[in-house]
Amino acid sequence: MKKIKYTFAIVTLFSCMVLLFDGFGDFALYARHKIAQFNKDSIFLDHLPDNTDRAIYERNFSDSQKLTFYNAPFLDRIIEPGEYGIYKIDDYGHRVFPADTSISQVQQKTMLLLGSSQSFGYHIEAKDALSTQMQGLLPDYKIDNYSMLGINLDGNFVDWYRMSAIEKKRYDLVVIVNGFFSHYVECTKNVSHSQIEAVIEKYRLPALVSIVRSLKDKVTTINSLCEQPEYQNIAARRVDDRWDQLLEFGKEQGSKTLIFIPPSVWSENANVENLQPHLNEKHRAIYSAINNRIYSQIDNSAIINLTHAFDDGRQYFLDGGSHFTPEGSALFAREVAKHIQDLDNKAVEGN
Repeated sequence: MKKIKYTFAIVTLFSCMVLLFDGFGDFALYARHKIAQFNKDSIFLDHLPDNTDRAIYERNFSDSQKLTFYNAPFLDRIIEPGEYGIYKIDDYGHRVFPADTSISQVQQKTMLLLGSSQSFGYHIEAKDALSTQMQGLLPDYKIDNYSMLGINLDGNFVDWYRMSAIEKKRYDLVVIVNGFFSHYVECTKNVSHSQIEAVIEKYRLPALVSIVRSLKDKVTTINSLCEQPEYQNIAARRVDDRWDQLLEFGKEQGSKTLIFIPPSVWSENANVENLQPHLNEKHRAIYSAINNRIYSQIDNSAIINLTHAFDDGRQYFLDGGSHFTPEGSALFAREVAKHIQDLDNKAVEGN
C-alpha cells in the first residue's frame, strides 16, 4: 500500500511539473509571438525611405494589419468586405478607389488594372495608389482596379475570368502589373501558409516539443531548389506561360492587353539602402538570375519591362516586399501612362 502511495505521489508530482513547464512554455511562446509582432512594426517603421513621415506610415501599417481574409477557390486569400482605416474593400475583395468626376461620361474608354499589392496600394492611401495616379494622367479611361494582395499571375487570370463572368464587363484595355511576384511565389510556394501553420502547431503540441522544434529551426538551413539553374529555368518558363495565357484571354475578350513588369527590391540599380539590412542576398541572387532568364526571352511588344523605372537613385520602396511609396506609384504611373498614350497616338495615326 505504501509503495502504491509513493508511486502515485511521484506520478502526480511529475505530472504537475510537466503541466507547469508546459504552461510556462506556452506563455513563453505567446510572449515571443507578441514580441515578434512588435518587432515587425518597428522593422517597417525604422527602415522607411529617407524623409518619410513616420507618423503617417505608423497609422497606415496599423491599418494594414487589421485586414482579415477568407479562402476562395483558385485565389487563396481574399480580403473580407469592409472598411479598415485607409482601406475600403468591396464584396469581391477589391479595394475601392475614389471616382474621378472630371472623366467624360459620354466618350470614355474602359481599362481594367490587374496586379498584386503594388498596384493595390499596400500601406498607402487610395489617393496615392497606382490606379488613382494613372486616372489623372489618362482622363479618357475609366479605370477599374482589381488588384489583390499577394496574388500572382494565376490569380490575376482567375479574378479577371471570374469578374467577366459575374459582371459581364468587357474592357478596351487591360493592364497587368505583375511578373516578378509570380516567380517569387514559385520559389517560396506556401511559405506564408506554412509559417502560419507552424505558429498554430506550437499551441497544438506540448511546449517542450515546440521549443525543441524552434531550436532545431534556428540551426537548420534549408536550401531552395530555385538555387539550381534547372529550377530557375522552370520558374521563368511558368511566368512566360502565364503571360501568354493572359494575353490569349485578352484576345478572347476583345481587349487590348499590356503587361508591365514593375521594379522590385531585386532590381539591379534600385536604391534599397534603407532596406539593405533585411534583404536576403541569397534570395536576391536567385530572383535576379530568374529575372535575367525571363527578360532575355521577351519578344512580345505587349510585355514591357519597367524594372529599371526606379533607377534614378531615389528610394521608392517602403519595405522588403517591394511596396511603392506614393512617389514611386506616381513615377511608375507616368511610365505606364506614357506607353499607353504612345500606343493610342499610333492607333489614331494609323486610322
